[in-house]
Amino acid sequence: MSSIEYMFLEMGFSWTLSKALPYVLVIILSFVLIYIFRKKFKKRALVKWAFRLALLIIPFVAYFMYSPIYQGDFSNNSSSIERIPAYTELTGQKLVVISMPQCKYCYGSIDKVLKLIERVPGAEIEYVVCAENEDEAYLDWYQEKGGDAITVRFADSARALTVLADGRFPTFILVDGDKPLKKWSNDGFGVVAMDNVELLLK
Repeated sequence: MSSIEYMFLEMGFSWTLSKALPYVLVIILSFVLIYIFRKKFKKRALVKWAFRLALLIIPFVAYFMYSPIYQGDFSNNSSSIERIPAYTELTGQKLVVISMPQCKYCYGSIDKVLKLIERVPGAEIEYVVCAENEDEAYLDWYQEKGGDAITVRFADSARALTVLADGRFPTFILVDGDKPLKKWSNDGFGVVAMDNVELLLK
C-alpha cells in the first residue's frame, strides 16, 4: 500500500476504502483540471479533446504506477478448509502466516500485519515457519522486524502445513476455534480480505 493509502487507514477508513479513495480523488482531480483548462485550445477542437483526454488519463495512470491495483486486491478469494488431525497445532483465534525461511514475500507481509495489529490491539498474529533445518536464525529474521507484536515459531508439522499452503508462501490462515480454517494465498490477501480478517479478530 502507498503512503497515501496508509494515511487514510490512519484516519480510520477501512482497508478497502483506503485503497479505493485515492483513485476516486485522482479522477475528481482530472475533471477539475479539465474544467480549469476548459477554454484552452478553444478554436482547435481536435487538440482540445486530445488535451482533455490526456488530463483524464495521465493522473490515473501515474497513480496506478505509484500504487498498482493487483488482481486479488478487491476480491476475497478465501477457501474453507476442514480441520484434520494434522492441523492440531492451529488453535485459538488468530491469523497464522505460513512462511518459509528467508522468504522475502513473507518478510514483506509483516508491514501489513503490523498495521492490522495497530488497528486491532490484542489481535494475535503468528508466523509459522516451515523448515527442515530448524535454525534459530530463521526465526530471528522475522522476529527482528515484527518485534513483540507477532509470535514466530517453527511448525510442529512442517510437511502438513506446507501441503495446507499448497507450497505457496506466505499463506494466510484465519483460525477461529473449532470452525473450519479460512485460507488466502498471498495474491488473494488484498484489502477486502484484510477487512474481513480485521472484523473477525476484533
